[in-house]
Amino acid sequence: MTYATAIVVGGGIAGLATTRVLSDHFDQVHLLDSDTFPKEPHVRRGISQGRHLHTLLPGGLEILSGLFPDLQNSLSAHGGQVAGPAQWYALTEHGQTYRLSRFQPEPDEDTGPTSHTRVQSRPLLELCIREEVARLPNVHLRDQAKVTAPVFKDGRVTGVRLDVLDETIIADLIVDATGQVSQTLTWLKGFGMPRPTEAHVNCDFAYCSNLFEPHDPAALGNDVGFLISAAKKSDYPKRGGSIARVEGNRWQVTLAGRLGDYPPKSPDGFIAFLATLHDRRIHDLVQQATPLAEPHQYLFPKSRRRNYHTLTQFPEGLLPIGDAICHINPGYAQGMSLACRQVAELARLLTQRRNAGAPLDGLWREFFPAAYEQTRAPWVFAALNDFTKKGTTGDFPHEDDEEIAILKTLNRAADRGDGDAAALADAIFDMRLPLSAVQAAT
Repeated sequence: MTYATAIVVGGGIAGLATTRVLSDHFDQVHLLDSDTFPKEPHVRRGISQGRHLHTLLPGGLEILSGLFPDLQNSLSAHGGQVAGPAQWYALTEHGQTYRLSRFQPEPDEDTGPTSHTRVQSRPLLELCIREEVARLPNVHLRDQAKVTAPVFKDGRVTGVRLDVLDETIIADLIVDATGQVSQTLTWLKGFGMPRPTEAHVNCDFAYCSNLFEPHDPAALGNDVGFLISAAKKSDYPKRGGSIARVEGNRWQVTLAGRLGDYPPKSPDGFIAFLATLHDRRIHDLVQQATPLAEPHQYLFPKSRRRNYHTLTQFPEGLLPIGDAICHINPGYAQGMSLACRQVAELARLLTQRRNAGAPLDGLWREFFPAAYEQTRAPWVFAALNDFTKKGTTGDFPHEDDEEIAILKTLNRAADRGDGDAAALADAIFDMRLPLSAVQAAT
């Protein structure tokens, strides 16, 4: 049994991965995006973070590698980087650490390619995935296809209208992967249905990035890159930065600040900001490199989680996914993996329904709680870290206080050398396990 037709609106990472999943369950899938899909790895207009650092954590990498078996080879062939356990680390005020979730001064043992971190430009990652999606025989990949309205009848979304000659496409399932500014919210208002409540963390985060051509590409040694985290005891406690080796023998340098202390967009200001970090290693490296463009700034005022799982009324035939449900402070590099975890849940539910010969009705009732469970770990991690910064406001995740207490206990045990505790804590941060997995430690 297969279902007839599905539509995915939005051609980012969540939309591409969703399209791949739906291709296993539907006779035909239409992927629609209002942008133009470039033939080379160029930044798309609709990807506001496209010029900034994009790392793919092990949890997201494992899911994408399962969906796209050629992805890692394709990324490497185009110059994307694989950071082994000793090649990606952070410089903190306490010293060098190989984990972002806790202090770990020594790297892990090598445990295989999907336990690594992938580092590449966002345009390259999209291009390599999109090329695999385009080869799927039952997928229709369409750019410059702007969705103007849904087709809604008797409590069900049955298709979408495009701005191309007022074209209409009818489908059994429409997935909204349009990101933070989700079309679903507008559609619900038009249907006269309630919108979900939202949780916010006002982190007021900003980053600014630029590409550099190093005079000596070997200046980073064996490192793929490293982070310089904010240091409370420095003169500028809200500032951080990173340097990463990306395709084309280039370095991507990203500066971060928050709560009004934003990295500047001017080239001179960019370098001056670098010099104020508590460690000058990135600053010293870029003195031996040539900037390839002007710095680009991105402002992220708040993390937002939409509580779709609490709704008791929702149109059949429609699902939001990815950032449309939850988007968090991008400084923690969990966004793409968070989207992948939601996509994996959708795949699981569709497989169950197909095996049971069940229709799609009521899919939203199962998907929203499953997607919510996948948001909990990254939401908690981001909130815990953001609320350590004086001036952060919003909704602390007190509903997860029990799991937070266990997670803190795990981290303390890991610091004392408990390997099992460390493995569990790391798997939750790396998006390989959901937050509920901490219950195994009780």
